[in-house]
Amino acid sequence: MKLIANLSNVDSQTTLQAGISPQQLMEAAGQQVAKAVKTHTQATQRGIIVCGPGNNGGDGFVCARKLYEAGYTKLTVIYTGTNYRNEALENLEKLLMGLPIEILPAAQKPQQAINRIGEAEFIVDALFGSGLSRNIEGTEAQLIEAINARQAQAHCWVLAVDIPSGVHSESGAILGVAVQAAQTVTFAVGKPGLYLYPGKGYAGVITVADIGIPPRFIEEEPSPYQLIETADARQWLPYRHHDSHKYHYGHVLVIAGSQAMPGAAILCAEAAASGGAGLVTLASMPGVFSQVPCRAEIMRLHLPDAHELGADSIAPIQAALANGRYNAILIGPGLGRAPETIATVQALLSHFKTLHLPVIVDADALSALADQPIALSEQFILTPHVGECARLLHWENATVSANLPQAAQEARERYKATVVLKSAATLVATHTQASSEPSGAASESQPLQSIWISPTGNAGMATAGSGDVLSGIIGALAAQKQAQQQPIWQAAPLGVYVHGCAGDSAAQHRTVYAMRASDITQHIPDAFQTILQQPKQ
Repeated sequence: MKLIANLSNVDSQTTLQAGISPQQLMEAAGQQVAKAVKTHTQATQRGIIVCGPGNNGGDGFVCARKLYEAGYTKLTVIYTGTNYRNEALENLEKLLMGLPIEILPAAQKPQQAINRIGEAEFIVDALFGSGLSRNIEGTEAQLIEAINARQAQAHCWVLAVDIPSGVHSESGAILGVAVQAAQTVTFAVGKPGLYLYPGKGYAGVITVADIGIPPRFIEEEPSPYQLIETADARQWLPYRHHDSHKYHYGHVLVIAGSQAMPGAAILCAEAAASGGAGLVTLASMPGVFSQVPCRAEIMRLHLPDAHELGADSIAPIQAALANGRYNAILIGPGLGRAPETIATVQALLSHFKTLHLPVIVDADALSALADQPIALSEQFILTPHVGECARLLHWENATVSANLPQAAQEARERYKATVVLKSAATLVATHTQASSEPSGAASESQPLQSIWISPTGNAGMATAGSGDVLSGIIGALAAQKQAQQQPIWQAAPLGVYVHGCAGDSAAQHRTVYAMRASDITQHIPDAFQTILQQPKQ
């Protein structure tokens, strides 16, 4: 699903080209908010609608009028603006002159407004919408603090209009203070900040409401942001035919593990096997194979180094790749950061650039790349977490965390690779723009750029080895894509979605407290089942 941070241009085009006035759009928006309120509340409850100085406040005025017309008589409208214009002013005047609703100007009566919020049984947050770019201060910040206090103390139901006030619509950053909502009704299309933390944590249940904007204006509006949906995942799944054999589904070469960290190698290799690859070969040291049992399905390439990957392993790896048997390479998990290992990985990455194979670069291989940055190519998929991305970009961790979309895009441009930036809401920066069609299929003739946001995953996945499982899944899907001559970039967002779905299934069975990385692998079949239940478009 396409996401757009700010709809101001779309609104303008809707008026200029479709003849739908701003007043009509505001009326439809307010109606949709009122509809959501009526679904979750009773007309006898005391409701507070807190309206800001702009059009978001105007939506709140319409909502108040619609609720009163539906029998809600215990309403108070609090407004913070002092200079309303156009349709927002018109809708405020309809309240002031036509309806017996308590209306409080917060600028003149701030304490009375705060007191009213403290009596609320439900609250509509219509303070600020997707156009906000400054920190919230003063009276408006005090109102938000009062809303949050009432929500926390009395479990008061809070609905946000378009986006919780104080959440940046693109990055999800908190602009000083933000409303903690139980539900957000956003208009026409989702906003990226609703699906990125910390904003996602304030949004509650997200509902995208139709307010009459013709779909073509959404499709034509430039935006790199896409939400990965089950329909996209279904469209991206590699083919599975009855008349086929294992080589149709790709062969993954996993270069991973060391004597100190053997488990990472096993985790990613087994995830690759469960991710649908026809064959998986684990290239590692004897110390890895002797310490941790490896499933029978995983083939082995014994490397000559005793404990850690070193220069002696370059020749056998290159020889293995020379025979053309592999469809994807995964390098990095558990290799360690010994100087010889780092140098060996750097040499291998340079060699991999000469091959026409997808390469997933994870974990310690990312550290090697950060130490010696080289431009790669679109066949490479980098899978850093925030700290690894900071090293790749030479940024501070906090800077990456506060600017996830920008960090993913910068890493993509600097290394010329697809980037999977792992976080609570994982981002995938690709070089192929998604189609505007519901299927999410991409056009290979459009070498543009997208930022895919995953809605799947949970706190139980914050455990050692979870990233190794992700890289294994992506490696398996990349191998299948390469074997079937499908777009390689799709393996990254599809892998992230599968990983998150598997984690969500594991959390249902194990709880977020008791999950281990291997539980995610065990629930990969559940993820595929979820995707396969979606009709293919």
